Amino acid sequence: MNDSASSSETELHISPRPVLAALLALGCLLFLGAELLSYPWQTVDRTISLFLFLSALSGAGWLLVNWKPLVGRWFTVLALAIAVHLTGLWLDIPASLAWAVIPTALAVPLVSLTAAAVTAVGESLLVVALAGYPARGFDSSNAVAALLAIWAVFGAMCAVYHLVRQRSAWLDEYFERAQRFLEEARDHRAQLEQALDDLAHSNRQLALMNERVAVLRLLAEEAQKAKTRFVARVSHEFRTPLNMIIGLVDLVVETPQMYDVTLSPRMREDLEVVHRNCEHLADMINDVLDLTRIEADRMVLYKERVDIDQVIDSAVEAVHPLLESKQLALLISVPENLPEVYCDHTRIEQVVLNLMSNAVRYTKEGKITVTVAQREQHVLVSVTDTGPGIPPEDVERIFEPFCQGTRELWRDKGGSGLGLSISKQFVELHGGRMWVESALGVGTTFTFELPISSPIAPVDRPGHQIQEDWVWRGRRSRPSFPASHYKPRFIICDETGDLCAALKRHSDEAEFVDARDLAQAARESEQGPAHAVMFNVTALEDVWPLVETARREAPGTPIIGCSVPHGVERAIALGAWGYLVKPVTRADLERAIQAAGKHVRRVLIVDDDPDALQLFSRMLLVCDSALEVVTASSGAEALDKLHRTPPDLVLLDIVMPDMDGWQVLEAMARDGEIQKVPTFFVSAQDPTEQPPTSRFLLVTMDDGLSLSQLLRCSLEIPALLLRPERELDPVPVRTRGAARALADSGQRQGTAPAPLP
Repeated sequence: MNDSASSSETELHISPRPVLAALLALGCLLFLGAELLSYPWQTVDRTISLFLFLSALSGAGWLLVNWKPLVGRWFTVLALAIAVHLTGLWLDIPASLAWAVIPTALAVPLVSLTAAAVTAVGESLLVVALAGYPARGFDSSNAVAALLAIWAVFGAMCAVYHLVRQRSAWLDEYFERAQRFLEEARDHRAQLEQALDDLAHSNRQLALMNERVAVLRLLAEEAQKAKTRFVARVSHEFRTPLNMIIGLVDLVVETPQMYDVTLSPRMREDLEVVHRNCEHLADMINDVLDLTRIEADRMVLYKERVDIDQVIDSAVEAVHPLLESKQLALLISVPENLPEVYCDHTRIEQVVLNLMSNAVRYTKEGKITVTVAQREQHVLVSVTDTGPGIPPEDVERIFEPFCQGTRELWRDKGGSGLGLSISKQFVELHGGRMWVESALGVGTTFTFELPISSPIAPVDRPGHQIQEDWVWRGRRSRPSFPASHYKPRFIICDETGDLCAALKRHSDEAEFVDARDLAQAARESEQGPAHAVMFNVTALEDVWPLVETARREAPGTPIIGCSVPHGVERAIALGAWGYLVKPVTRADLERAIQAAGKHVRRVLIVDDDPDALQLFSRMLLVCDSALEVVTASSGAEALDKLHRTPPDLVLLDIVMPDMDGWQVLEAMARDGEIQKVPTFFVSAQDPTEQPPTSRFLLVTMDDGLSLSQLLRCSLEIPALLLRPERELDPVPVRTRGAARALADSGQRQGTAPAPLP
């Protein structure tokens, strides 16, 4: 701080050289004034002497300043005092006593405040001494005035010096702080530049890692798809040998006389163990297939309005025998007036049955509680048991596939470990969620919630209440419409009606109107505006004539053409009576015989697997020993036998080398010489598991598409097709808004809808 104070004082000082130059200039002015004004000679001599003396003082001061600056400053103050008083004495100027303030005033900027005090004291003594010479004109009044001026100037210089020094100290402090901040800013700038360089390097590394992650993600997705396809293929292939094992074991256990053997009790027990484990393996295969279908986005949900109370009752009926055998109490709490839930009845019943079965399986004593509640727009179903509970380390992974817990208590209860994982994914496919709460020694609660969909729209059209004799009365105020939900309206033209039913099961966010032909579609379009008219055909060449006619019948309405096969309905249309999915049991064959609707005496089995032919023949004979069973190992052989001796029932395999089951069925339908025979497909693949897909999509309007519409469709349709199916909303928000505006416009104008932008 002392260094800063001394430096500030040094900065407040002025240079003595201008003062010395002013002394020399004063001497010159006095000399020139005396010459020009023609003073008396004695005055000129004194002026010359004063000029020479002042010049000498200025020169001596200049040299001292260059040699010793501080000495030079003190000498400058002394020279000022001498010059002031000497000039007054030599030139006989009485008022020169007042000039004594000049050295005192300049002593502060030249040296210091102390020098000013010393100078003021010296000047005061000199003024008092000069006041003793009244002959020179220095009377007491001039002396008093000079003294007052000297000390007044000294006081003023003290005040100014203190203020200036204070301001200088503040400036020094601010300057030092600014210097410190500047250094810190420089350091921060260097650090920031280093951070920017590191960030750029990290950004390059991150971009490289993103590219690698993208490649690895593609590889992982391909591996996942390959794994899913492999698991599905292997699982389907497992069904055929499982069908052989279960069927043959069932025949040996139920009808050992067919093999001319007598089963001992131990052999029967062993065969029952084999049969039970094969059924367990078949159930596991079904679970694996469900899991692969969910992972591959191929799970089809058949949604409808479902009463949760009925789902609970069905599950209770299934687990009731197990509850009685373990003597467990069952408590069910379902509130009244619970709204129906729009969901897949079979899948949700499977979820509830799985949760209740697990609860009963892991509970030795106590009770099982099933609670249903409504929370806002969701229905919550909870299944609580008084079992041993789940360890905390297993709660986080209890929904993982094949996870049955780490303790022997859970692993000894059987099961595949897929039930909870599949149940959770079933619930999530419905837009809900599932979670678990458990405490060791207390019990476990599994809870899932399902969203309640919007209420069903009225079936009748608005015009059914309008009467001709009504009197129109205008409103005096503007109408305020309540916030309601308007659904997009689609007219589905399909001769079987299967596509409309499938779309209704897939989404309840749109209104799908069933029309079996073009005339009915035109009538529906006249009754109310439609978002679009959709035609479902079997081939692309069949859709264009319908589209051309629809463009004239429904002007301004978008026309959509697609080809969605009917799956099971296709088989039924070709003459098939149904499907038997492997493993086929004797009960399945008995139901098929009964479904034929007549006395069955002759059965034709078509399969390229000789073991399957032998198994089904034996199983049919067990069902009815009077049956005549005929076999065919190819499609051509089957058609030949159908021509020669028509059977009463046909069991037709789908996958065969020369002609598959579909081709055989189509040939039977085309051939007029073959009688209509009840036919059941037999396959390891369940046709209901395959989600319906369209081979093409055709979109047009009455006047065609403009370039802007064509460009917009070309941009948005590929973007929708390339997105993962699980991320697609069944009814986009913009479609709902467009349909709402379309419906409002049509209802106000009473005309066909305008083209969508």
